[in-house]
Amino acid sequence: MREFCVLVFLGLNSWLDIKKREISLVLAAMLATAGMIWTVYRGIVSIERLLPIMTGVSFLGISVITRGSMGMGDGWILLALGTVLMPEEFFSMLFAAMLISAAWAGILLWLFRKKGNTEIPFVPFLMLGYLGKLFLWR
Repeated sequence: MREFCVLVFLGLNSWLDIKKREISLVLAAMLATAGMIWTVYRGIVSIERLLPIMTGVSFLGISVITRGSMGMGDGWILLALGTVLMPEEFFSMLFAAMLISAAWAGILLWLFRKKGNTEIPFVPFLMLGYLGKLFLWR
């Protein structure tokens, strides 16, 4: 059930990120709330569970420091995912998403001759990273 909720969350926000260059803060708040309730209910509260959440907070800080060069929505998405996913799941998804997005950026620069300031929505890569975690790293 948790995997389904995360996939729906990432799917809807991927579509929004591609089409409108925005994410749903309502969905992010709902997932974060559900993730916190789930964590407490399952009794898996620990210091290491804060690492993914703090990573989302760090991405929000980077967005502020860079004045939006990296979207603030990505930070909110990562913050919400950090409440739901275990640290191993979260960081494997994030690492895969960064690798895939870097490869896509290289393709855009090399094959399609895009400029270095071309905006790339990141949430679809998070979804690909999560799908990879579900199907390849089980």
